[in-house]
Amino acid sequence: MRHLFLTITLASSPLVLAQEVKPTPTEELRTTVREWVETMRKIQQEENDWARDQEVLANYKEGLEKEIAGLKEQIAAAKTRKDGIDKESADKLAERDRYVSAKVRFTELVRQIEESAAEITPLVPESLLSDPKVAQAIEDMKRDLALPVEKRGEGLSKRLLNVINLVSESEKFQQSVHLRSELHRDSNGKEFNMQVIYFGLAIAYAVNDEGTFALVGQPGPEGWKFEEKSELAAEILNLVITTRGDKDAAFIPLPFSKP
Repeated sequence: MRHLFLTITLASSPLVLAQEVKPTPTEELRTTVREWVETMRKIQQEENDWARDQEVLANYKEGLEKEIAGLKEQIAAAKTRKDGIDKESADKLAERDRYVSAKVRFTELVRQIEESAAEITPLVPESLLSDPKVAQAIEDMKRDLALPVEKRGEGLSKRLLNVINLVSESEKFQQSVHLRSELHRDSNGKEFNMQVIYFGLAIAYAVNDEGTFALVGQPGPEGWKFEEKSELAAEILNLVITTRGDKDAAFIPLPFSKP
């Protein structure tokens, strides 16, 4: 009987185990509910993660948009500065070109003035050339006229002022009558101390102290030239005396020829 019971028991064991493994509808429902809950939890977690990531991305996007906007402003500002610098550079270049052009023109003008002044230098009589200021101005002008081409743009203001001073002194001499003592020679080479009256830069009359020798001088391309006119000695001596104020003013006729 014991063996029979054991055999029956062993034979019935698989059935019993099979019945124990099979879940009941309630357990199946529970399992399903658990799985559904777990699935919903995971879905909620994913949604939460996605919402968080979306917020991060949105913030990152906003930050990028602000950075992009800032960069655009910087680019625009840089472009504005560049345009301003380009315009400023262009203006400076144009100003430099105008300066260079003006200096070239000014150099040419000063050179022309110096050449014109040199052409009229022979009109300056010896009595005026003996003035240290005039003599120095002429010497400086001759030196400047000898400058090589590459140095003609140097010292323009000083050179122009030098010519202006020379012309100014000549103009002052031109506007007045001047009595000067000078040494002149006759045709035989004899030297006389003579009183010379200059009527500006137009003509000069000279006579010795004894009134025996007279000259009439006029400027020319090679300087002043005096021609012997002793027949006018008396009239010229009278002119000298009147000019010095040693006698009353009088009308004294003397010949005059246009230079």
